[in-house]
Amino acid sequence: MSDITANTQAPGSWRYYRDIHEGETCLIIGNGPSLRDVPLDFLKKYPSFGTNRIYLMDGFTPTYYCSVNPLVIQQFSEDIARIDAPKFLPASYCFDDTCLPLNSSGVVVFSQDASQWIHEGHTVTFVCMQIAYYMGFKNVLLVGVDHSFQYHGAPNQEMVLDGNDPNHFHPDYFKGKHWNNPDLVRSEHAYKLARAMYEVHGRRIINLTPGTKEQVLEKGNINDW
Repeated sequence: MSDITANTQAPGSWRYYRDIHEGETCLIIGNGPSLRDVPLDFLKKYPSFGTNRIYLMDGFTPTYYCSVNPLVIQQFSEDIARIDAPKFLPASYCFDDTCLPLNSSGVVVFSQDASQWIHEGHTVTFVCMQIAYYMGFKNVLLVGVDHSFQYHGAPNQEMVLDGNDPNHFHPDYFKGKHWNNPDLVRSEHAYKLARAMYEVHGRRIINLTPGTKEQVLEKGNINDW
């Protein structure tokens, strides 16, 4: 493994990204079915955070990539390694000098310094919000965050998905693979923490996902952006 902290001014170091996008607008891209209806040109309009299996979208590579779920990283590590973007992954999974290590904390707080620690908040979208805050983004726009899933069992339970995946933009997303059931209640609690932190510092998080079931964040229309 490369020593990604050796040069604190290199693109592979956290310090490089501190307020690098101060005052700018970014996209955090969820992987819900509604993502299929988001124009590719819009996804390329702003600096973006893609997560988990976003690479299944043809013709698109996000500016930044993030994943924290061990089931995703372990099953798709080779695919993730091929993504041509800086990656934010748990420290134990950083495998090259394009990877920035994430240190997860069980403390249920929004981290203002993602270089030190993050709280996972039961959704990688919340992790991206903390990284975007660290980078200085003023406006964070969400697309593909449907916040609606078809599943059986308890929240966070590990399952194997039989048949096509109805919960994501690609039918093969978790088809025949292990995944964790969503925890929508705790995810919304994390979103409350994020909204409060952003707003107290004069920033915004706006969910542009049409028909989203998420009830916490400010809502907006993609046509306005």
